[in-house]
Amino acid sequence: MNQMIPDSDTRRALALAEVNFMNESLIKAKETIEQLKADLHREEDRVVMMVEERDRYRNESIRFRKLLIVLSTKMVNASLLMDAAKDVLTEIEEIDDAPTPSAAAIDKLEEDK
Repeated sequence: MNQMIPDSDTRRALALAEVNFMNESLIKAKETIEQLKADLHREEDRVVMMVEERDRYRNESIRFRKLLIVLSTKMVNASLLMDAAKDVLTEIEEIDDAPTPSAAAIDKLEEDK
């Protein structure tokens, strides 16, 4: 009957072994938690860097969009000026193609003044 009920030394040894096992498990769990915390901080830093990069690209795209609007406006204005200049040149060419008045007609106009 003594074999079925362990003596106190055996019970203490079993309890100590179980406590040591739980202690080792706790230490491993703490190490895992610390590693996970380090991974989390690293990933948070990575997210912060990605957000900063996204913001930089967003700001650059807004800046380029503004510059593009300014450029397109200036190009349209230049086109309108070119159209006006083309009309003036056409008018000048029409005047230049007209028959030149004779010297007598010019003299008569000067006398009338």
